[in-house]
Amino acid sequence: MAFAMAADARRLPGTLIWPLGTLMSWKAKHHRIYEARVVSDALGRLAKRFDLKTLPFSDEELQTLAKRARESFNAFRSEEKKLRLGKYKAHLASLYGEACVGPVWAALEEINNEIGYEEK
Repeated sequence: MAFAMAADARRLPGTLIWPLGTLMSWKAKHHRIYEARVVSDALGRLAKRFDLKTLPFSDEELQTLAKRARESFNAFRSEEKKLRLGKYKAHLASLYGEACVGPVWAALEEINNEIGYEEK
């Protein structure tokens, strides 16, 4: 707690303190909020296509999968993001099988393309 208070003492106007005392500008804060809204929108659209209660994934796993899919969509040239997503997909496939992960992933990819088209 002392670290957070020390960071608070030197906080710049218009910035927000995130956990561990890191400073965040208003632009970064708004970008993070926007991306969180997009991920929740993607999950809402996914719920229209699938019955999320019947999927074997936990809420946290679905949230992470949607977040990684969005990161991969935003950084389409980043091999690091694609590799990170590929590892997470492989992890879920090892737990639940490719037959469960594949259709959800394809739907999230399509949903992110729709959202990207709407953004432009």
